[in-house]
Parts: sequence; C-alpha cells; structure tokens
Amino acid sequence: MTLQEIEQRLADLQGAMPRLLQDNHGTEFWIEFLERADAIRDRVSLDLYDWVTERIYEVLVSYGISPPSQWILMAAARAS
Repeated sequence: MTLQEIEQRLADLQGAMPRLLQDNHGTEFWIEFLERADAIRDRVSLDLYDWVTERIYEVLVSYGISPPSQWILMAAARAS
C-alpha cells in the first residue's frame, strides 16, 4: 500500500470506532477491531510495520482503550 492508502485505511478504522464500540461488546469488539487492524498491518512493508502498529494503537488510545497485549508481546519478541 502507498502511504496515502495506509492513511485512508487508518482514517477508516478511526471512523469505524464509534460503531464498533456501540455494536460490539468485549470479545466481539476485539474480533472485529483486530480483523480490521490486521488487514491493514498485513498489507504494509516491513519498514512501515511498526509505524502502522503505533498508529493503530493511537486509534485505541483515543477511545481510552489499551492496545491488545498479544501485539505488545509480539513486538517485544521481535525486538529481542
């Protein structure tokens, strides 16, 4: 994906958050959110992967939600 496409997908994710939070609770929210987030992360080059992950974290934080622990653990394992 180009940077413009990535930015659009991140904006789409941000825009979907109110509906995701309203329509889904607990596990259902995480399933749908992670599917959308992973669809973005899976299409970026390795040099943009961490940046995109941080931007996805920012979407969650803007709604007062902590990033999923599985992503944090995977990032720590890659850094080792």
